[in-house]
Amino acid sequence: MWITYNLTAENYVALNIMHSWKYRYSVVIIFGLVCLALAACASATPAATVTPIPAATGSLTATSAPTDAPTATMASSATASATASPAASETPAASPTAAASATVAASATAAVSPTAAQPTPKPTAAEFTPQQTSVWDTELSPNTDNMQGTCSNPVNPVYGLVQITPQGTTLVWKNQEPTPYAMSRVRANTWQYSGPAATGDGTVTMVVQFTSATTLRLTRTFVATAEPNCTHVHTYTGDFKWNR
Repeated sequence: MWITYNLTAENYVALNIMHSWKYRYSVVIIFGLVCLALAACASATPAATVTPIPAATGSLTATSAPTDAPTATMASSATASATASPAASETPAASPTAAASATVAASATAAVSPTAAQPTPKPTAAEFTPQQTSVWDTELSPNTDNMQGTCSNPVNPVYGLVQITPQGTTLVWKNQEPTPYAMSRVRANTWQYSGPAATGDGTVTMVVQFTSATTLRLTRTFVATAEPNCTHVHTYTGDFKWNR
């Protein structure tokens, strides 16, 4: 845009106004760039203040190094302030070692204890079965016939002296009947016979239990051939008399 007027000479002079505005814009832009540069420098200044931190950490580590504390103590002192270094050095370094040694000693003792004193096995039940031929005196106790089923009359089994003889895996029971009974072992102190009666008049089951070295108890169950629907049950007690 051109203006052709001169105030002093009152003559028309050519003046370039656009050139003046370009100059002003250039000044404003340069000033803005300078402000941005200063702002960038100001924002970068706090980052420079962080750099002394590693040096402080290094000096703190050097202070903690002369102490006798183990590595674990040094690691904890690195996080503490410089004034806290004496407290860290006062921590007894022997405590973890003593605790560890006590733990090792206790574990070693525990490991040795089972070897030194093995638990003894629980004793088995005492065996009272006669180991040689012996004579026992038996009696009905009670002296009654416990009849079960359809029965007509009670029976009276023999009692009195009985000779007991161990023979390998059997126990021979010889009473007043014609032939002895060969009993088989059921468990400790318990023997049993089940089969024909020695009198030939039925079947019998006898279970004898030695309750001590000198006492026994016997249960006799008899079924007569003449009365198959009747069961006669008798109980005996017996006392040791002598060996043969």
